[in-house]
Amino acid sequence: MKKFLRENPTIAFGLGLPLLLVIVFLLISGVPALLVAPPQFDVLYATNYNYNYPSGIQISVVNQRVQVNYLGSSLAYQNPRLWRYSAKTGAVREIAIMLPAGLAPAGQVTAPAETPLKVTAIDVPDLAGVAIDTSSIAPDGYQFSSGGDNYSHRVFTGLFYSSHYRNQAELTKNGRSIRLPNADGVYYGNQAHFIGWVVSP
Repeated sequence: MKKFLRENPTIAFGLGLPLLLVIVFLLISGVPALLVAPPQFDVLYATNYNYNYPSGIQISVVNQRVQVNYLGSSLAYQNPRLWRYSAKTGAVREIAIMLPAGLAPAGQVTAPAETPLKVTAIDVPDLAGVAIDTSSIAPDGYQFSSGGDNYSHRVFTGLFYSSHYRNQAELTKNGRSIRLPNADGVYYGNQAHFIGWVVSP
């Protein structure tokens, strides 16, 4: 076999180049995971959420506290789900948001365009006393990202691309990438909306 490869360098090159590319790719992708410290702060994010939607649940952060309100008096066509990713365990859990009682089915309540939407505050016990930092970069340097071009900067994207994670939300820092768990059963086709970093408690 060795003699054959020595006598046929083109074949040897053709066989060795893909293996070399794989080794280089693994080294490039693995080094940041070894050198960059893991995240230290939990992150809150929402799925199935369009904050420009005119009615339904609206999530905001005021004075480092999450405020959840319901706008309108009928069921909205889209209601978000709120998640908390644990930096310590790597797990994600849903933060319960209870819809106000007495909402009419979608489309059955009409009001003049100039009438302000009814605002109903929603209590979220799981976030009571939790301080949130809405800065784009966490105190430990990590950033939250999601969407269709997260991987455009990756080396060998064309060779190793997988659409399976194309819209996956992730935390990134200096080349290290941590995919957030696929909590709601879809690959964030509607993308994930960043709420903030949990800085206390």
